[in-house]
Amino acid sequence: MKTRLMTLVVMMVVSMGSFGLMAQNTPDAPAQKCAKQRPTPEQMMDRHVKMMEKKLLMDDATAAKFTPLYKEYLQAMKDCRPAVNKELKKAEMTDAEIEKAIQDRFDARQKALDVQKKYFKKFKEVLNAKQLEKVFQQPCMGGKMKPGKHGHKMMKHSDRQGCMNRPDCGKCPMQKN
Repeated sequence: MKTRLMTLVVMMVVSMGSFGLMAQNTPDAPAQKCAKQRPTPEQMMDRHVKMMEKKLLMDDATAAKFTPLYKEYLQAMKDCRPAVNKELKKAEMTDAEIEKAIQDRFDARQKALDVQKKYFKKFKEVLNAKQLEKVFQQPCMGGKMKPGKHGHKMMKHSDRQGCMNRPDCGKCPMQKN
């Protein structure tokens, strides 16, 4: 009886020890979590396209026409962004550099507007009016934010997240006064 009990205890200790060894078998597990790879720009664009297709509730035929056009649109909008010189700090910029940066932002916004007008005509052939509205929706219109936008600079931390839905908010620069 004692030998059986002793054998049982030894087997339990050995099995518990083996679980500990198996858990230590992957020493790179924390390193893998830290080295989580960021998605490539192409993967991000694909995610954005899938999200927009889902938001627009399209059938397969419309999605087949929309997807390449929307990718082209996203790339054109990306190309409109002004080049940012990370070496210059705002405090160290001269007046001429500040004026040039402002002018570059104006030019970029104009290019983006031209791209939106151009693609509005193209999307109009594929999408209905409600879908077009969702594609060209401004970040804080209708109380909803675009992906990646967590609020605009006019909002304070104490404001409710849905402050855009209130007609008396007055803090959203996109609202009509």
